[in-house]
Amino acid sequence: MGAAGTSLASWAVMRRTRSTTTGHGAPISRALAGGLALAATACSTGERGINLDVPRLPAQRDRGDVLPAATSDGEQAERAQPAPDTTGITSMAVPIGSTGFARGRSTVVVKGSLERVRAAVLSFERYPEFMPHYKKCRLLGRTPAGGWDLYMEVSALSGAVTMWARIEIQKPVVEDGVETYSSRFISGNVQDLQATWRLEKIDAQSMRLSLEVYLRPKLPLPKSLLNAENLDGSARAVAAIRARVEQAQDGNR
Repeated sequence: MGAAGTSLASWAVMRRTRSTTTGHGAPISRALAGGLALAATACSTGERGINLDVPRLPAQRDRGDVLPAATSDGEQAERAQPAPDTTGITSMAVPIGSTGFARGRSTVVVKGSLERVRAAVLSFERYPEFMPHYKKCRLLGRTPAGGWDLYMEVSALSGAVTMWARIEIQKPVVEDGVETYSSRFISGNVQDLQATWRLEKIDAQSMRLSLEVYLRPKLPLPKSLLNAENLDGSARAVAAIRARVEQAQDGNR
């Protein structure tokens, strides 16, 4: 990893003692999990900072794709985003067996219809507009199974390091009134990336939105730090979706 890996590892050691509590005012480092949360993870080459093994991918698109297009050519630099308000968000760590690693799960109530919340969650190419740390997100097309093939990239260390991943967002599963979108990691300069969005209708104008995320870089970082980052990243991601939906509704009134 060279200088980038050394800098990030040093930064991690300095942050080890920070609290892992989300949404209660405790200072938590915000460089890794970034939003995506699904994920997680947005896209670029030739931007400021260090891009670790970022490939060049074709700008493929499926004409049957239902996702909104990006507002530009998809090559815009990362935009500075205000920290989303995490008030009212419930977060918990979900242990992954006996590995010592944990997924971060956060849940929030959103004032908006199922259609509005779903549209915000699935607007992947617009994530750089409102998701923290997202630089780009490119839709490459649809998968044979009917999912979405995405290339995503997020920044860390104030843009000094870029982490990328190619993932499949699988077709939704609806069970007991809960609509679930799960991802499958395909490739990237991270060791693993998993994300699961859950949408549950409360009534006609409110939804319960949940995100469970696990991002593990290839860099040698303490498990406690990675767990804290995933927890914090999930909280900021659902907060960003809530703000996106509710601000749009206020603007339409």
